Amino acid sequence: MSATARTEPAGDTRRHPPRILRGLPWLVWRQHRVAFVAALALTAAGVLSMVWQRRETAAFLHDHRGGEEFTTLINAFQGSLSQALQGAAENLEMVPLIVGVFLGAPLIAGDRERGTVKLVTTQSVTRRRWLAAKIGITVLITVVCTALLGAVFTWWWEPVHELADSGHWSESPIFDTTGPMLVAKSLLFLSVGIAFGVLVRRTVTAMVLTFGSCFALDLVWDSLRLRFHDFRTLTVPVRDLGEPGPVLPRGAVRYDSWTVDAKGGLHGFGTCFNERTAEGCRTNKGIVADRLDYFGYDQLPAMQWTSAAIFLLLTVAILALTLWWAGRRAL
Repeated sequence: MSATARTEPAGDTRRHPPRILRGLPWLVWRQHRVAFVAALALTAAGVLSMVWQRRETAAFLHDHRGGEEFTTLINAFQGSLSQALQGAAENLEMVPLIVGVFLGAPLIAGDRERGTVKLVTTQSVTRRRWLAAKIGITVLITVVCTALLGAVFTWWWEPVHELADSGHWSESPIFDTTGPMLVAKSLLFLSVGIAFGVLVRRTVTAMVLTFGSCFALDLVWDSLRLRFHDFRTLTVPVRDLGEPGPVLPRGAVRYDSWTVDAKGGLHGFGTCFNERTAEGCRTNKGIVADRLDYFGYDQLPAMQWTSAAIFLLLTVAILALTLWWAGRRAL
């Protein structure tokens, strides 16, 4: 045997971790393996379920490829297929909040509450290196799980995007669960949970604060989601009341509606609707056209990547501040 060969003591039956998980990564995995394994298992179950539902949707599209009227196709899609897709979107919408509350908040707060942080940081490992390892492994697990879920759900939803939820893809939950959004939003909520775990010593308190903050962020995001993007406009001559308005391009979603006067001034869409003589009201105000603001379906990828970039910038900022704070204060 070579002189450099490593030998094991006789009777040593200990199982050694894979080389890739030596040192701090192995310690972090061992410490949080229940949460990590649960996340991976739930992700696998969700992916398998959505793959099966995607097969059902593909079969539906194959059976209705004969060119039926669009309204007929929408009516045919309603039922179990539509409910399954909507239910999956609503469940996925909860993933970022679950990540923040159950992965992010206890990550550091649990160690602070049990005193583990004091034991670890008195060894040869620096506090920032220990924090970086814990955060890095958790971020990796989060990215893997949410990327798989988001990619499979997008693959399921795209062929029927005009049929699902009447094609309202600009609203939650569809916008926030397809493309890169599920990953970006989950990372943002994870960073919020980690920050509260560093600031607060009690795990339950950190989880409650994370839940409240992420819920508030969700409400703010719902009101701002479309404000970062440039809409398109469709203007048509004014029509008589009761006549159908401008028709959106296929796959587009409505953003806002206006009436326009001869000078280009904008008035609310309902201007003159409650007047006794609507035509006379329009003449007095000089209204000559109806305007419709909308987003085309081809704008969706750019809108999502822009939103995801904003989330990721916020995530990096929060984690950087958290590491800076933890490095300057006793945990």
